[in-house]
Amino acid sequence: ALKIEGRYKDADYVAITTRAYRKAVDEAWAGLPPSLDRTEELQLEQVYSRGLGPFFLSGTNHQVVVKARAPRHRGVQIGRVVDVDLDGVTIAPGEVHEIAPLKAGDGVVFDAADWRSPQEPEEGGRIFEVLPRLDGRLELRFGNGAVRFTRIRAGDLVWRTNDPELERVARPFTQATAPVHKQPVRVRVRAHEGTPLVTEWSLPNVQVTVESAAILQAAQNRRLSVSLLREQLGRLGNTPYELGDVDLDVTGSPFVPASVLNQMRREAVEQLQALQSRPPTVTIRDPLASLAELHSEVAAESGEPELHVLVRTPEQLEAALVLAPASITLDYLDLYGLRPSVEQIKARGVVARVASPRVLKPGESRILNFLLSLECSIVVRSAGTLQALRSRTLIGDFSLNAANSLTAATLLELGLSRITPTHDLNAAQVADLARKAGAEKIEVVAYQHLPVFHTEHCVFCRFLSTGTSYRDCGRPCEKHRVALRDHVGRAHPVMADVGCRNTVFGAEAQQASAHLEAWRRAGIRHFRLEFVHESADQVRQIFRAFESALQGRTTFSQLGQKLKCIAPEGTTEGSLFVPSGYLALPVL
Repeated sequence: ALKIEGRYKDADYVAITTRAYRKAVDEAWAGLPPSLDRTEELQLEQVYSRGLGPFFLSGTNHQVVVKARAPRHRGVQIGRVVDVDLDGVTIAPGEVHEIAPLKAGDGVVFDAADWRSPQEPEEGGRIFEVLPRLDGRLELRFGNGAVRFTRIRAGDLVWRTNDPELERVARPFTQATAPVHKQPVRVRVRAHEGTPLVTEWSLPNVQVTVESAAILQAAQNRRLSVSLLREQLGRLGNTPYELGDVDLDVTGSPFVPASVLNQMRREAVEQLQALQSRPPTVTIRDPLASLAELHSEVAAESGEPELHVLVRTPEQLEAALVLAPASITLDYLDLYGLRPSVEQIKARGVVARVASPRVLKPGESRILNFLLSLECSIVVRSAGTLQALRSRTLIGDFSLNAANSLTAATLLELGLSRITPTHDLNAAQVADLARKAGAEKIEVVAYQHLPVFHTEHCVFCRFLSTGTSYRDCGRPCEKHRVALRDHVGRAHPVMADVGCRNTVFGAEAQQASAHLEAWRRAGIRHFRLEFVHESADQVRQIFRAFESALQGRTTFSQLGQKLKCIAPEGTTEGSLFVPSGYLALPVL
């Protein structure tokens, strides 16, 4: 199975991309060499791309995965600006122009990759006229006021972002009245004198049988043959089928009118389409049958609140050791820094925990073996690692997606001692889950920077080294702190993990001060504070603020106000937000 991503793309993208892969798959299946030519490749790049390449399929080279000139559709690089005058631009075209010439009506953008003002819109528009010069360069003219030429500079790259000609290429697929790719159907025919004509129509997973109403009689003139069957049964027109192999089992010299064959063909097509349109039968086991006890709410447990801390730097660890929380979780970049840190935590009489990687690929099991060798609790972040880690005390992280008590019960049965609710739940739903699944089994994150996305591409290697991978990058991730600044100026922290994968975190810290009272009423007493780029002093201040509020020395409202001042980029309720008048749908 091959998947073509098409979010936010138009019909032309779907048509041209699918056509190219249909051709490539058919050729590969037939054992033929690929015949995709440069014109077709440019069409793929033109319809929507930020650049094409094999990227990680051919190995790791972080210098070529992301060009980072712009986050938007670029299309095809058509040339470079060499001169700008008052009413036009002169460019030196690249080899692409020889294959797919620039022409009037094409849309272009002038790309200076100006990191100093990324919020400024780029200059570009539709070309009014292309004037070739004797030296091979091209003068581009635009409509009045379409382009501010003062913002274009010599050296800017020129990209063709839109080619109206592609609409003509895609039109047979986007406006087709008949299927553009048909399924070959095999037909087996049994024709015996004195019995009805029987036809079996077969697709890989579907088969129908159609039988004639009349008994076959002996032929006076034209005897039934494979050529006659192909002639009549092959008239499949605008149906999604085409005639494949035809097998004939014949006895005697039967005669079949063409009208009978045509009627049987129509019946077979109707039955095939009906069967292929029918959703498959699926047997669903009722999970409530074996988990009926989860219908009733679990009584809220009592107990003193406990604060658990997750740190990502040695400086944060030093602060956490002084604070003596219920547990300290290490989420370190360097595996070999874990063992001495775990020993430090144990020496202070605090429960030590380590976090497993969010992504674990084949061949990386040594990471899990190392975590097991530390002989401490583990925060599990992917279901695939559960089986390998079951010999340790395990706490399930949010990424296991525990959204209801059925999921929670299943995960707990697999060996977890506690679970962290998925971030898809708001604060009211988290409280409801605690009542249904048992609050003692729930560990909520009360302060964190939400992980926005994970990426195999390493920002540290790409921008802070000339290396291609961890083998030659010099490990800048161990020396530098990196954040991605968005269009409004917020700095989103970036951290690397033991597999050199990057996680980008939300700039603002998500905090639960507005919901701690409701969570306590639901019986929740395990609260986790997670830090990314916070300093040791910020770790201390944030922990003490939560400790004071949970012990009743300050109010939860005061906690919220204090966190706004301490957090590096301010705070937000984020996914915990419960709208006014919110009617909570009960969690199973």
